[in-house]
Amino acid sequence: MSKTLVAAAVLALPLTGAAKAADYPSKDILHIMPWSAGGGTDTVMRTFMSFAEKQLGVGINTQNVTGAQSGVGTLRLMKSRPDGYTIGSLTWDSVITVPYYKLVPGYDTEQLAYLGSVTVHPTALIVKADAPWKDLAGFVAAAKAAPGSLKIANVGTGGVWHLPAIDFAQQASIEVQHVPYPKGSGPQREALLSGETDAASTSLSAAFSAVQSGQARVLGVMSDERSELFPDVPTFKEQGFDVVWGSFRLIATQASVDPAQRAALEAAFAKVFDMPEFQKAAADTGMGAVWMNAEQTEAYVKASQAKAFKLIDELVAAGLLSK
Repeated sequence: MSKTLVAAAVLALPLTGAAKAADYPSKDILHIMPWSAGGGTDTVMRTFMSFAEKQLGVGINTQNVTGAQSGVGTLRLMKSRPDGYTIGSLTWDSVITVPYYKLVPGYDTEQLAYLGSVTVHPTALIVKADAPWKDLAGFVAAAKAAPGSLKIANVGTGGVWHLPAIDFAQQASIEVQHVPYPKGSGPQREALLSGETDAASTSLSAAFSAVQSGQARVLGVMSDERSELFPDVPTFKEQGFDVVWGSFRLIATQASVDPAQRAALEAAFAKVFDMPEFQKAAADTGMGAVWMNAEQTEAYVKASQAKAFKLIDELVAAGLLSK
Protein backbone atom coordinates (compact mmCIF):
# COMPACT_ATOMS: atom_id res chain seq x y z
CA MET A 1 0.00 0.00 0.00
CA SER A 2 1.42 3.39 -0.96
CA LYS A 3 2.17 6.07 1.64
CA THR A 4 -0.68 8.14 0.23
CA LEU A 5 -3.18 5.31 0.66
CA VAL A 6 -1.92 4.59 4.18
CA ALA A 7 -2.37 8.23 5.17
CA ALA A 8 -5.88 8.25 3.74
CA ALA A 9 -6.74 5.07 5.60
CA VAL A 10 -5.54 6.55 8.91
CA LEU A 11 -7.59 9.68 8.38
CA ALA A 12 -10.64 7.52 7.74
CA LEU A 13 -10.32 5.71 11.08
CA PRO A 14 -12.76 6.64 13.88
CA LEU A 15 -11.57 9.30 16.30
CA THR A 16 -9.82 7.99 19.38
CA GLY A 17 -10.95 8.95 22.89
CA ALA A 18 -8.11 11.46 23.12
CA ALA A 19 -9.07 13.08 19.83
CA LYS A 20 -12.70 13.26 20.89
CA ALA A 21 -11.76 14.82 24.21
CA ALA A 22 -9.65 17.45 22.45
CA ASP A 23 -12.75 18.79 20.69
CA TYR A 24 -15.08 18.24 23.63
CA PRO A 25 -17.36 19.90 24.44
CA SER A 26 -18.19 21.64 21.20
CA LYS A 27 -21.84 22.46 21.87
CA ASP A 28 -24.19 23.22 24.74
CA ILE A 29 -24.84 20.59 27.40
CA LEU A 30 -28.27 19.60 28.72
CA HIS A 31 -28.53 19.52 32.51
CA ILE A 32 -31.49 17.51 33.84
CA MET A 33 -32.83 18.84 37.15
CA PRO A 34 -35.15 16.22 38.71
CA TRP A 35 -36.70 18.66 41.20
CA SER A 36 -38.98 21.65 40.72
CA ALA A 37 -37.81 25.13 39.76
CA GLY A 38 -37.15 27.45 42.68
CA GLY A 39 -36.38 24.73 45.20
CA GLY A 40 -33.12 24.43 47.11
CA THR A 41 -31.52 21.88 44.79
CA ASP A 42 -32.64 23.73 41.66
CA THR A 43 -31.25 27.03 42.93
CA VAL A 44 -27.92 25.62 44.09
CA MET A 45 -27.25 23.56 40.99
CA ARG A 46 -28.22 26.35 38.59
CA THR A 47 -25.72 28.55 40.43
CA PHE A 48 -23.02 25.88 40.15
CA MET A 49 -23.72 25.30 36.44
CA SER A 50 -23.40 29.01 35.70
CA PHE A 51 -19.80 28.82 36.92
CA ALA A 52 -19.20 25.48 35.17
CA GLU A 53 -20.13 27.11 31.86
CA LYS A 54 -17.08 29.36 32.23
CA GLN A 55 -14.84 26.35 32.75
CA LEU A 56 -16.25 24.31 29.87
CA GLY A 57 -16.69 27.20 27.43
CA VAL A 58 -20.20 26.15 26.42
CA GLY A 59 -23.70 26.74 27.71
CA ILE A 60 -25.37 24.40 30.20
CA ASN A 61 -29.13 24.41 29.76
CA THR A 62 -31.15 23.24 32.77
CA GLN A 63 -34.39 21.36 32.21
CA ASN A 64 -36.68 20.53 35.15
CA VAL A 65 -38.03 16.98 34.83
CA THR A 66 -39.91 16.22 38.03
CA GLY A 67 -41.80 13.30 39.50
CA ALA A 68 -41.36 10.16 41.64
CA GLN A 69 -39.07 11.90 44.12
CA SER A 70 -36.50 12.72 41.40
CA GLY A 71 -36.93 9.32 39.75
CA VAL A 72 -38.49 10.54 36.50
CA GLY A 73 -35.72 13.01 35.73
CA THR A 74 -32.95 10.63 36.76
CA LEU A 75 -34.41 7.88 34.56
CA ARG A 76 -34.34 10.37 31.68
CA LEU A 77 -30.62 10.80 32.37
CA MET A 78 -30.08 7.04 32.51
CA LYS A 79 -31.78 6.60 29.13
CA SER A 80 -30.13 9.61 27.49
CA ARG A 81 -27.88 9.30 24.47
CA PRO A 82 -24.35 8.58 25.81
CA ASP A 83 -22.66 11.28 23.78
CA GLY A 84 -21.40 13.35 26.71
CA TYR A 85 -23.92 16.15 26.21
CA THR A 86 -26.41 15.20 28.92
CA ILE A 87 -25.68 15.46 32.62
CA GLY A 88 -27.94 15.51 35.64
CA SER A 89 -28.16 16.50 39.28
CA LEU A 90 -28.71 13.70 41.78
CA THR A 91 -29.87 13.89 45.36
CA TRP A 92 -30.20 11.43 48.23
CA ASP A 93 -33.60 10.33 46.92
CA SER A 94 -32.16 9.65 43.46
CA VAL A 95 -29.75 6.99 44.71
CA ILE A 96 -31.57 5.72 47.82
CA THR A 97 -35.34 6.32 47.98
CA VAL A 98 -36.18 5.67 44.33
CA PRO A 99 -34.16 2.44 43.91
CA TYR A 100 -35.12 1.07 47.35
CA TYR A 101 -38.85 1.49 46.81
CA LYS A 102 -38.63 0.68 43.09
CA LEU A 103 -40.62 3.83 42.32
CA VAL A 104 -39.71 3.86 38.62
CA PRO A 105 -39.63 0.80 36.33
CA GLY A 106 -36.30 0.26 34.60
CA TYR A 107 -34.44 2.38 37.13
CA ASP A 108 -30.90 1.16 37.83
CA THR A 109 -28.18 3.33 39.36
CA GLU A 110 -25.58 1.19 37.60
CA GLN A 111 -26.59 3.12 34.48
CA LEU A 112 -25.06 6.26 36.01
CA ALA A 113 -21.47 7.49 36.10
CA TYR A 114 -20.77 9.89 38.97
CA LEU A 115 -18.74 12.98 38.10
CA GLY A 116 -18.42 14.64 41.51
CA SER A 117 -20.25 16.24 44.42
CA VAL A 118 -21.37 19.84 44.81
CA THR A 119 -22.83 19.90 48.33
CA VAL A 120 -22.87 17.75 51.46
CA HIS A 121 -24.75 19.12 54.45
CA PRO A 122 -26.70 18.11 57.56
CA THR A 123 -30.47 17.92 57.86
CA ALA A 124 -32.12 20.41 60.22
CA LEU A 125 -35.48 21.00 61.88
CA ILE A 126 -36.80 24.42 60.85
CA VAL A 127 -39.77 26.36 62.26
CA LYS A 128 -41.30 29.77 61.57
CA ALA A 129 -39.62 32.69 63.30
CA ASP A 130 -42.69 33.32 65.45
CA ALA A 131 -43.11 29.67 66.50
CA PRO A 132 -43.44 29.26 70.28
CA TRP A 133 -40.67 26.66 70.51
CA LYS A 134 -37.14 27.91 71.10
CA ASP A 135 -35.45 24.49 71.09
CA LEU A 136 -36.15 20.81 70.57
CA ALA A 137 -37.28 20.38 74.17
CA GLY A 138 -40.05 22.90 73.62
CA PHE A 139 -41.14 21.23 70.40
CA VAL A 140 -41.17 17.81 72.06
CA ALA A 141 -43.21 19.13 75.01
CA ALA A 142 -45.81 20.58 72.64
CA ALA A 143 -45.99 17.33 70.67
CA LYS A 144 -46.52 15.31 73.85
CA ALA A 145 -49.21 17.71 75.06
CA ALA A 146 -51.21 17.21 71.84
CA PRO A 147 -50.24 13.86 70.24
CA GLY A 148 -50.59 13.80 66.46
CA SER A 149 -51.33 17.50 66.09
CA LEU A 150 -47.95 18.91 65.01
CA LYS A 151 -47.02 18.57 61.34
CA ILE A 152 -43.45 18.12 60.07
CA ALA A 153 -42.96 18.65 56.33
CA ASN A 154 -40.69 16.51 54.15
CA VAL A 155 -40.25 16.08 50.39
CA GLY A 156 -41.39 12.48 50.07
CA THR A 157 -42.46 9.53 52.18
CA GLY A 158 -39.49 7.36 53.12
CA GLY A 159 -37.10 9.94 51.67
CA VAL A 160 -34.10 11.92 52.81
CA TRP A 161 -36.00 14.32 55.08
CA HIS A 162 -38.78 11.98 56.15
CA LEU A 163 -36.47 9.37 57.66
CA PRO A 164 -34.66 11.88 59.94
CA ALA A 165 -38.02 13.17 61.20
CA ILE A 166 -39.14 9.60 61.93
CA ASP A 167 -35.87 8.88 63.71
CA PHE A 168 -36.27 12.02 65.82
CA ALA A 169 -39.92 11.26 66.65
CA GLN A 170 -38.99 7.74 67.71
CA GLN A 171 -36.19 8.89 69.99
CA ALA A 172 -38.33 11.66 71.46
CA SER A 173 -41.32 9.31 71.89
CA ILE A 174 -43.67 11.75 70.17
CA GLU A 175 -46.49 11.31 67.67
CA VAL A 176 -46.48 13.81 64.80
CA GLN A 177 -47.90 14.05 61.29
CA HIS A 178 -45.36 13.67 58.49
CA VAL A 179 -46.54 15.70 55.50
CA PRO A 180 -44.82 15.06 52.13
CA TYR A 181 -44.22 17.72 49.46
CA PRO A 182 -42.81 15.57 46.63
CA LYS A 183 -42.27 18.50 44.26
CA GLY A 184 -39.30 19.65 46.33
CA SER A 185 -38.07 22.02 49.00
CA GLY A 186 -39.71 25.07 47.40
CA PRO A 187 -43.31 23.94 48.12
CA GLN A 188 -42.13 22.48 51.42
CA ARG A 189 -40.70 25.84 52.51
CA GLU A 190 -43.82 27.71 51.41
CA ALA A 191 -46.00 25.32 53.40
CA LEU A 192 -43.97 26.05 56.51
CA LEU A 193 -43.96 29.82 56.09
CA SER A 194 -47.69 29.91 55.35
CA GLY A 195 -48.47 27.98 58.51
CA GLU A 196 -49.71 24.91 56.66
CA THR A 197 -47.14 22.86 58.61
CA ASP A 198 -45.46 23.47 61.96
CA ALA A 199 -41.90 22.44 61.10
CA ALA A 200 -39.79 21.26 58.21
CA SER A 201 -37.18 18.54 58.14
CA THR A 202 -34.89 19.90 55.44
CA SER A 203 -31.38 20.95 54.54
CA LEU A 204 -29.76 24.07 55.90
CA SER A 205 -29.16 25.35 52.39
CA ALA A 206 -32.84 24.99 51.46
CA ALA A 207 -33.83 27.02 54.52
CA PHE A 208 -30.89 29.43 54.48
CA SER A 209 -32.63 32.38 52.81
CA ALA A 210 -35.71 32.08 55.04
CA VAL A 211 -33.56 31.98 58.17
CA GLN A 212 -31.35 34.84 56.99
CA SER A 213 -34.39 36.99 56.25
CA GLY A 214 -35.84 36.37 59.71
CA GLN A 215 -38.79 34.30 58.49
CA ALA A 216 -37.65 31.02 60.04
CA ARG A 217 -35.49 29.60 62.82
CA VAL A 218 -33.37 26.46 63.18
CA LEU A 219 -34.16 24.34 66.24
CA GLY A 220 -31.30 21.92 65.72
CA VAL A 221 -28.93 20.38 63.17
CA MET A 222 -28.55 16.64 62.68
CA SER A 223 -24.76 16.44 62.62
CA ASP A 224 -21.89 15.50 64.88
CA GLU A 225 -20.73 19.12 65.03
CA ARG A 226 -22.42 22.49 64.77
CA SER A 227 -22.80 24.02 61.36
CA GLU A 228 -20.51 26.85 60.34
CA LEU A 229 -23.56 28.54 58.85
CA PHE A 230 -25.35 28.71 62.19
CA PRO A 231 -22.73 28.17 64.90
CA ASP A 232 -25.10 29.25 67.68
CA VAL A 233 -27.57 26.46 66.88
CA PRO A 234 -26.91 23.28 68.88
CA THR A 235 -26.90 19.85 67.31
CA PHE A 236 -29.56 17.25 68.05
CA LYS A 237 -26.90 15.34 70.01
CA GLU A 238 -26.29 18.35 72.23
CA GLN A 239 -30.02 18.47 72.91
CA GLY A 240 -30.21 14.81 73.90
CA PHE A 241 -31.14 13.09 70.62
CA ASP A 242 -28.62 10.91 68.77
CA VAL A 243 -29.95 11.83 65.34
CA VAL A 244 -27.31 12.30 62.62
CA TRP A 245 -28.51 12.70 59.04
CA GLY A 246 -27.44 14.61 55.99
CA SER A 247 -28.06 15.02 52.29
CA PHE A 248 -26.04 15.76 49.18
CA ARG A 249 -26.14 17.01 45.63
CA LEU A 250 -24.13 15.19 43.00
CA ILE A 251 -23.49 15.40 39.27
CA ALA A 252 -23.67 12.36 37.02
CA THR A 253 -23.92 11.34 33.40
CA GLN A 254 -24.89 8.21 31.49
CA ALA A 255 -22.58 5.28 32.34
CA SER A 256 -21.67 4.58 28.71
CA VAL A 257 -20.29 8.06 28.07
CA ASP A 258 -16.70 7.98 26.83
CA PRO A 259 -14.24 7.97 29.80
CA ALA A 260 -12.26 10.82 28.24
CA GLN A 261 -15.38 12.97 28.09
CA ARG A 262 -16.28 12.09 31.67
CA ALA A 263 -12.77 13.03 32.77
CA ALA A 264 -13.07 16.39 30.99
CA LEU A 265 -16.35 17.12 32.79
CA GLU A 266 -14.95 16.04 36.15
CA ALA A 267 -11.89 18.26 35.73
CA ALA A 268 -14.01 21.28 34.77
CA PHE A 269 -16.34 20.80 37.74
CA ALA A 270 -13.38 20.49 40.11
CA LYS A 271 -12.00 23.80 38.83
CA VAL A 272 -15.26 25.55 39.76
CA PHE A 273 -14.32 25.07 43.41
CA ASP A 274 -11.08 26.98 42.80
CA MET A 275 -12.97 30.04 41.56
CA PRO A 276 -13.12 32.82 44.19
CA GLU A 277 -16.44 33.96 42.74
CA PHE A 278 -17.94 30.53 43.32
CA GLN A 279 -16.59 30.29 46.86
CA LYS A 280 -18.13 33.68 47.63
CA ALA A 281 -21.48 32.65 46.17
CA ALA A 282 -21.34 29.41 48.16
CA ALA A 283 -20.67 31.30 51.39
CA ASP A 284 -23.32 33.94 50.71
CA THR A 285 -26.04 31.36 50.03
CA GLY A 286 -25.03 28.72 52.56
CA MET A 287 -25.07 25.95 49.98
CA GLY A 288 -22.69 23.67 51.90
CA ALA A 289 -20.27 23.29 49.00
CA VAL A 290 -18.08 20.16 49.23
CA TRP A 291 -16.13 18.69 46.32
CA MET A 292 -15.49 14.96 45.94
CA ASN A 293 -14.09 13.56 42.69
CA ALA A 294 -15.79 10.80 40.70
CA GLU A 295 -14.16 7.94 42.57
CA GLN A 296 -14.78 9.47 45.99
CA THR A 297 -18.39 10.23 45.07
CA GLU A 298 -19.08 6.66 44.01
CA ALA A 299 -17.65 5.33 47.28
CA TYR A 300 -19.68 7.88 49.26
CA VAL A 301 -22.90 6.88 47.49
CA LYS A 302 -22.34 3.18 48.12
CA ALA A 303 -21.65 3.81 51.83
CA SER A 304 -24.76 6.01 52.10
CA GLN A 305 -26.88 3.36 50.40
CA ALA A 306 -25.68 0.66 52.76
CA LYS A 307 -26.49 2.75 55.85
CA ALA A 308 -29.86 3.98 54.61
CA PHE A 309 -31.09 0.64 53.27
CA LYS A 310 -30.34 -0.97 56.61
CA LEU A 311 -32.33 1.67 58.51
CA ILE A 312 -35.28 1.57 56.11
CA ASP A 313 -35.38 -2.23 56.42
CA GLU A 314 -35.61 -1.81 60.19
CA LEU A 315 -38.42 0.76 59.90
CA VAL A 316 -40.32 -1.48 57.48
CA ALA A 317 -39.92 -4.46 59.82
CA ALA A 318 -41.22 -2.32 62.71
CA GLY A 319 -44.26 -1.29 60.67
CA LEU A 320 -43.30 2.40 60.59
CA LEU A 321 -42.84 2.38 56.82
CA SER A 322 -44.37 0.25 54.11
CA LYS A 323 -42.33 -1.06 51.22
